[in-house]
Amino acid sequence: MKKSTKIVTFSIFVLLIVTACLWVINDGSIHRVVGGVIVISEDGEMISEVDLEYLKGLESETFKAVIRSSGNKPVEVEYTGVFLKTILEDKKIKLDDKTRIIVKGVDGYMASLSMEEFERKEIYLAYAMDGKPIKSREQGGYGPFQLVIPGDAFSQRWCKYVCEVEIK
Repeated sequence: MKKSTKIVTFSIFVLLIVTACLWVINDGSIHRVVGGVIVISEDGEMISEVDLEYLKGLESETFKAVIRSSGNKPVEVEYTGVFLKTILEDKKIKLDDKTRIIVKGVDGYMASLSMEEFERKEIYLAYAMDGKPIKSREQGGYGPFQLVIPGDAFSQRWCKYVCEVEIK
């Protein structure tokens, strides 16, 4: 066997081993290693981060909401999460001169909230559904974090796979 073929074979073998280790360490979810953190940014600059352990340390709420997606019957589920407002207050993020909060998912979807709406509505950052952690995208889920706005018509502004909260 040529030397270049041996190098390529060895490189592929190492890559497979690393991928398998990440898979086992993270309960089958490589996404947790890559994206188990939500970045909080202000005017394009990162100012803080939030992870699952941080969220679990805040006062959580368990609530029911109806998932409405095109082509499927509505399904009521029980979520556990934290008010987005609680997270920003705990992080001591000032919102006085801000006009919008944009929640972004790793799939490119964004939900925009006016400050007026943010102040008067229940807006959650959920991390559990029906008593279990929300599965990652790779596992066929909506998480590990999902923006949920109960009562939002057709669940159109719910954001799956949340990776960033931008304050503008």
